[in-house]
Amino acid sequence: MSRSTVAHAEAQGDYVRLHVEDGSSHLIRTPLGTLADEWADAGFVRIHRSIVVNLAHVREVRVQAGRCSVVVPSGDDTIELQVARRHTRALRDLIHERAL
Repeated sequence: MSRSTVAHAEAQGDYVRLHVEDGSSHLIRTPLGTLADEWADAGFVRIHRSIVVNLAHVREVRVQAGRCSVVVPSGDDTIELQVARRHTRALRDLIHERAL
């Protein structure tokens, strides 16, 4: 499994569950903070204290009533992940940088 196929990752205690674009998931033993730091150069960004997403897999960013969420693939479907308020500005700035 290549990290480029990982759509998002979420913390589960001392482990991280990697959600792959094909809908499968894999559990690895590493803290989410460590993974987020090591994978930041590959386009992973924290959107919540327990979730990081791969910007390459973000299909849509939704803003409604002041709340922000991102849509990422999950098998044949997509899922919507809520972005914490404290991470919204950083996400917006990163998406803007990549668009330039």
